[in-house]
Amino acid sequence: MNTFSKILIANRGEIALRVMRTCRALGIATVAVYSDADANAPHVRFADEAVCLGAAPVKDSYLNVEKILAAAKLTGAQAIHPGYGFLSENAEFAEACAAAGIVFIGPSPEAIRKMGLKSPARKLAAAAGCPVVPGYDGDAQDDDTLRAEMLNIGFPVLIKASAGGGGKGMRVVRNEAEIADAIEGARREAEKAFGNGALLLEKFVEMARHVEVQLLGDQHGNLVHLFERDCSLQRRHQKVIEESPSPAVNDDLRAKMGEAALNVGRAIGYSNAGTVEFILTPTGEFYFIEVNTRLQVEHPVTEAITGIDLVKLQIEIAEGKPLPFSQSDLQTSGHAIEARLYAEDPRNDFLPATGRLHDWHLPEPSAGLRVDAGVTVGQEIGIYYDPLLAKLIAHAADRQTAIRKLRHALQQLSVAGVRTNREFLLRLLGDEEFVSGVAHTGFIAARLDALTNEQDDTLQRVSAMAAALYWQQRQQTADSLLAEIPANYRNNPYRWPSLKLAIGDQEIEVAWQVAGAGKFDVRAQGVTSQAEVFAYEAGQLRVALDGVQRVFRLIEVGDSLFVHSSLGACEAVRLPRHPLPQASAQAGIASSPMPGQVLKILVQEGQTVAAGDALLILEAMKMEQTIRAVTGGVVEVIKVRTGQVVSPGDVLVQVRATDA
Repeated sequence: MNTFSKILIANRGEIALRVMRTCRALGIATVAVYSDADANAPHVRFADEAVCLGAAPVKDSYLNVEKILAAAKLTGAQAIHPGYGFLSENAEFAEACAAAGIVFIGPSPEAIRKMGLKSPARKLAAAAGCPVVPGYDGDAQDDDTLRAEMLNIGFPVLIKASAGGGGKGMRVVRNEAEIADAIEGARREAEKAFGNGALLLEKFVEMARHVEVQLLGDQHGNLVHLFERDCSLQRRHQKVIEESPSPAVNDDLRAKMGEAALNVGRAIGYSNAGTVEFILTPTGEFYFIEVNTRLQVEHPVTEAITGIDLVKLQIEIAEGKPLPFSQSDLQTSGHAIEARLYAEDPRNDFLPATGRLHDWHLPEPSAGLRVDAGVTVGQEIGIYYDPLLAKLIAHAADRQTAIRKLRHALQQLSVAGVRTNREFLLRLLGDEEFVSGVAHTGFIAARLDALTNEQDDTLQRVSAMAAALYWQQRQQTADSLLAEIPANYRNNPYRWPSLKLAIGDQEIEVAWQVAGAGKFDVRAQGVTSQAEVFAYEAGQLRVALDGVQRVFRLIEVGDSLFVHSSLGACEAVRLPRHPLPQASAQAGIASSPMPGQVLKILVQEGQTVAAGDALLILEAMKMEQTIRAVTGGVVEVIKVRTGQVVSPGDVLVQVRATDA
């Protein structure tokens, strides 16, 4: 039996910090590894020791097995916890750890390898008596075979990367015309993400729920399940909301799914933490999807309802200790729900967003609320890593209370400097059908317009008023001479001072006049409000508008002011009083919608294209985006090269429209 005194965490961000906290509670020293881009990241500062792996790209840092093992040897770490992603499901890495005399905290290389490819995993699950989705998991991977199998399965068909998960290499094909592009895109994405372009085909089940069962096994043959999680709310085939227990699973179904998961685990000979994933049809049938041979992003909801620290047990299992309980000892308490906060733009197809975090204010700690975050103020969110910033987990006696608690925590969270999905999550958690227990993997897509519509006239108007009063107060207190003069004193008392702001798609002019000590009449969008300023300090304004007092958190960056209050959050951009005329955008210009790297250029200069034709492919934060021509014509100039890093708005390709 091993006893660890030092563990290296081969990961970054919130999961590295989460593992380190358990290690600290157990009295185990920790070693962080980091790239040049993460030199001052929170997980590096939290660890007892840290070793730099190299440049920002993952192949040079977090995926470099030799450097990670060298860091473990250098620091004397006896074990490595891989977290999730990166090398967590890499059998070769687990074997390399063993060869170096270092314990890999996870399942055996044999178990990882058995479940590492989805096609063999399907066959193993079927042999264990677990139902599988109709599909194709054969070795022949040529385009003609895959096309023929899709036609045989019948549309819609789901293409999946056999070697990985997380939505990478996944495409839904709804007709024959989409087959060629879907195969090419899925294969390329799978090769880049997992080093293996093999594909798996499955019948795509409409209106299905995604339900998974947590497994935990030791090295003495003991295996238990820790009930199910519902992960049906997804965008881009990646989860954003997870909860446990599932609103769609009753006790009878729970027992059947749990036993099916255990049968798969026994067939593998599984130890440590893992998850068996299923799809649940609207009529109650469930089918095996895959086994994730690692800790899941959403593991905190299981910890909340069971009171079990999964990372602690992972470490103890790796030390050779038996599980301290049996299946009959396990029970659940209440309901838990998790929301993932991403740096992304929901209005732009959830594409990743980058920038510097000028504000990062988490909700106040409270009973039943957990925040797993991996960033801090001033940190640069770049293009190289997953855009997950934090996870918020709420636990309560019942589902309704847990949802309410999670929404309140999100309302308190303030982030500025990078676009996030915060407002999207709030609308999603407030959706009446979701609150009633209705959800499926197409739920977000079916409500996309409503969930991504950020037009809120009250929020924008009140935020604009607060921004104007904040700037007014700052100007008034900035100069000792101005402090002796009434606020916004004018020789012409009939003209109100004003400010022009851009908030979202709206241009709002705010005007105000003094109505007494600390009191103002404020006008915006045809509405005049009575305001009273109670407190002002850098970054904060406490003001009552029409009798309702609120605290506004305001973070100024250049001409932008990020405004956060109980009403919501938005960015107010100060506009010049007399803006210069600007040339209209040219219809033939294809610009970058996101920060990223040019992965592949699909056209040549002089080539004729039609509107909608693919021009090039961008990649950022493990996601691909195809840039298409907005108008037909001739490719006049390609302004980028393969491998080039671009910013939002950069011109990529210019197409000269031809006469009809």
